[in-house]
Amino acid sequence: MQDELSAFIETNSAFEGSAGRIQLPPAVAEMTLFTASRSLQGQEVRKQLDTTFASLYHDLDNGFQPINFMLPWFPRPANRRRDIGQRKMTQIYTDIINTRRATADDGKENEDMISNLMHSQYKDGTPVPDHEIAHMMIGLLMAGQHSSSVTSSWVLLHLAAQPQILEELYQEQLRILGSATVPLTYDNIQPLTLVKNVIQETLRLHPPIHSIMRKVKTPLPIQGTNWVVPPSHVLLAAPATMGKSDEYFPNADTWDPHRWEHMVDPKDQEREKMDYGYGLVSTGADSTYLPFGAGRHRCIGEQFAYVQITVVVSMIVRHFKLRNMEEKTDLVATDYSVMGYLFAHCLYHSIANPVTSHCSLAPWNQHTCIGSDARSTSLGQALLQRDMG
Repeated sequence: MQDELSAFIETNSAFEGSAGRIQLPPAVAEMTLFTASRSLQGQEVRKQLDTTFASLYHDLDNGFQPINFMLPWFPRPANRRRDIGQRKMTQIYTDIINTRRATADDGKENEDMISNLMHSQYKDGTPVPDHEIAHMMIGLLMAGQHSSSVTSSWVLLHLAAQPQILEELYQEQLRILGSATVPLTYDNIQPLTLVKNVIQETLRLHPPIHSIMRKVKTPLPIQGTNWVVPPSHVLLAAPATMGKSDEYFPNADTWDPHRWEHMVDPKDQEREKMDYGYGLVSTGADSTYLPFGAGRHRCIGEQFAYVQITVVVSMIVRHFKLRNMEEKTDLVATDYSVMGYLFAHCLYHSIANPVTSHCSLAPWNQHTCIGSDARSTSLGQALLQRDMG
């Protein structure tokens, strides 16, 4: 990941010069896509992202609209492009698999997910078909990019609004790692508690999922009431609602990473932890902090996301100082109805048209690419200064 980010910072036009203005979301979208593809899927996929793969990804991503959850078959032009993009992306992955099989290169040297799935089988011994591997890889690429991209952008926007926290992050690296040039590894980023707290606090205010739904299997009494929810009903939990409640998080509207130094989740009564195949997680779900869900169905990418966001933020902290445009102190509000769509546009246009990937990306400034309410065209931007120290 560090190699990808170093190369991106040195070559991307958004980071040219010693200071300037940067539109953070599209730049971060590229960073997370490149690091996710390289670390999870191998060099072949990463190389494809500089070509037509980016436009196919955009077309497929643009198919995730609210209407499509009800009418996925509706003959909209965007849906036609979505289906074409899905077929072509599937073929790209299938070609990579076929090439590996033909050349006896199974990818074991890189230990990527394509290699793991090529050697996987179902419980009955049936090998995983190549087209299913391709479909899972498409889902994995999106899962490894979307939430990390959104969260990393929010983190950097908050750091631009509170540059003293950015300086604290830099000093933490100096104190724990010894210098800001030490290569970042899985082991040496674990003691970086402040960056973990920054991510936790950002996820509290800006969870990547707005709702978690579970189907009731047995009659469920609601504590303190006479209500009983019958089976077959679906319950919904809203992580953002709980995360912004003063009852559970004092001064909930304030972004304060230091709150996590002296508090635990006040409603977390989970005791037992279990490894379902992706690291130890709590088995219960009685929690007010649910950015990744809970229990058996907790997001399997949680630990990868923390590593990816930690590396992205740490690299930016090492190289740059950020501050808000025109000394603004507010941040744009979250609008879940447009987030994915705008990020798809930002990602596609910044990759497919490198000349427009400079700081401004004017056509999408109105929305800042993270779900703006269009109060200001600069709320998704920050002033960037290269740290020469």
